[in-house]
Amino acid sequence: MAISTKKMDTLRTALLERRDEIQGELDRMGEEIRSIGMEQERERGGLGNHLAEDGSNVMEAERLSTISDDVQDVLAQVNAALQRMDDGTYGTCQRCGKPINRERLEAFPYVAYDIECQQILERENALRAGR
Repeated sequence: MAISTKKMDTLRTALLERRDEIQGELDRMGEEIRSIGMEQERERGGLGNHLAEDGSNVMEAERLSTISDDVQDVLAQVNAALQRMDDGTYGTCQRCGKPINRERLEAFPYVAYDIECQQILERENALRAGR
């Protein structure tokens, strides 16, 4: 059940657009984090006159950093999907080698696993996290 060239082009375009969106998000978050840092530097070397405001700034920078990490993970998945397209392995589960359902690829063009393997991996991760 190979993916047609036309469908592959459509999926590649969607991935490239998503990559651009993600990079824009990362750039904006980076600017916000830098802005918070500059704001704190203007306030006596990083310590402002109001501890509550400093705490809010630190919390906001940490929140943005956490979100940025998650967005970078999605960017890595998008780039890996584009690489699989180049390698000719796109649409094949990276765990079991079976074809990934087309509807799944259309909904999430960056997925690397079929639904069964994804569920197995999520259960294994949950078990590891529970240790």
